[in-house]
Amino acid sequence: MKKILLILCSVFLSFGTLSAQKPEMNVLVFTKTVGFYHASKPNAIKALYEIGHDHKWQITFTEDSTLFSDKELSKYNVVVFLLTTGNNLLSDTEKLALQKYVEGGGGFVGAHAATDTEYKWPWYEKLVGAHFLGHPPVHEGTLIIEDRNHPATECFGADTIKWTDEFYSFDRNPRKNSNMKVLVSIDEKSYNIDENLWFKAVNIVMGDHPLVWCQNIGCGRSFLTALGHTAELYDNEKFRKHLTGALLWAAGKEK
Repeated sequence: MKKILLILCSVFLSFGTLSAQKPEMNVLVFTKTVGFYHASKPNAIKALYEIGHDHKWQITFTEDSTLFSDKELSKYNVVVFLLTTGNNLLSDTEKLALQKYVEGGGGFVGAHAATDTEYKWPWYEKLVGAHFLGHPPVHEGTLIIEDRNHPATECFGADTIKWTDEFYSFDRNPRKNSNMKVLVSIDEKSYNIDENLWFKAVNIVMGDHPLVWCQNIGCGRSFLTALGHTAELYDNEKFRKHLTGALLWAAGKEK
């Protein structure tokens, strides 16, 4: 499953009678990792495949960075970085193509480890809003839903919700960026953030601790959710609706 190249996942491929119809949305899902590999990635891919099938979207999964060209990216409504990790996933030319795509009106969604990606690329840092710093083990904590009316948060149905996940801390608070809209944060008192097993030289206590946010970049849109570490979450109906809403919002297709 680690090497997934150009797998076209569309209801239009499944049902020949619909194959001539144009999909409502065309999504490119980039899954390349050169750092930590998440065991949940196969289930995450399965979840997005099924979301696409249910909504009659065409979804392309790839680890092939050569799709990041002006010509190829123009085919897509949204680009997703799904559980990507590490530096230099794209060449300089490919990086410029992604920047032009988003600033020219394209959508971007970063899922979980997208903040653990491309630390040396200043524009990407702007795109995702913050970089990964560390985390305790998987815990149950209390999410604070700061905007219940966003397409990606309507699914939670409450001002707070218990959630089991790996809660990332970041090198900066995205809320301090006036262009950023924080949608979900976490109450640090609701889980043991001091159980810092792997990042002992790093202070992972943030105080005000956003986990989901979005912004406009040029004419485009960027959405980041730090949720989604465990494989089980990708079978969770609320989380699937969260991802669906993120994709619709990033594509400018929210109702």
